Amino acid sequence: MHPDARRILIVNGKGGCGKTTIATNLAVAYANRDRDVALLDNDPQAASTFWGEQRSPDLPKVHVIPAHARANMYETQVFHDRIAQDATRIIIDGQSNARDRDLEDLIRQADVVLIPILPSAIDMHVGERFITELLTHRAYRSAPRPVAVIANRVQPNTDTHRKLEHFLSCLDIPCVATFRDSPIYTQVAETGEGVVDQRDNRAARKETASWWRLADWIDAQEKHAKVTVRELRLRPRAALRAGSKQSNKRA
Repeated sequence: MHPDARRILIVNGKGGCGKTTIATNLAVAYANRDRDVALLDNDPQAASTFWGEQRSPDLPKVHVIPAHARANMYETQVFHDRIAQDATRIIIDGQSNARDRDLEDLIRQADVVLIPILPSAIDMHVGERFITELLTHRAYRSAPRPVAVIANRVQPNTDTHRKLEHFLSCLDIPCVATFRDSPIYTQVAETGEGVVDQRDNRAARKETASWWRLADWIDAQEKHAKVTVRELRLRPRAALRAGSKQSNKRA
């Protein structure tokens, strides 16, 4: 594996939360930054694999690995799921029903974990339960790594958005990105694209900045450094306090 590689797991215990949308668009964002990107499709529904089959060879390359599929009789599963040595960003589209040993395998192969949550009471309830399961899992406790939530398919300035914001503010992990409920995501998925590919599309440009910020947050996380989720949550506050002190000194 490349020494600069980062493995980003997109996972949630509930289906339909937009894991594949997050995984494919994040892969596209990194590919447009000239990163060598591998997209590991662990979901039996194979949505990321289908997306990759639609992607034009003229677009920035995303190498999709159908890890959900069994290896044939002439190769091992490890060989079937191999990742190119030059891949520096490995996006893992995790399966929704991952529990115990399957969840352990996903956690162990990730440097950063992202959990997309939709603005509905059911999604917030299931999401909170999954976060608890993740943070108390033996694989996570033995080797903590950065975990964050993504607010997905949000309609700004609505009651559901405000309820989701309140829910996320009560969690002990940071919310590092918010993506709107825009039809542009469905449109670009049909052609194996991401919003960052659509530079001339106004709706896509509205979302692009959020993808850059998410990539920046991921890249800022220290590799192989044990960190508690509380430490992650307090970092932005500490930075704000430090900035306030510097401003007072200049004044």
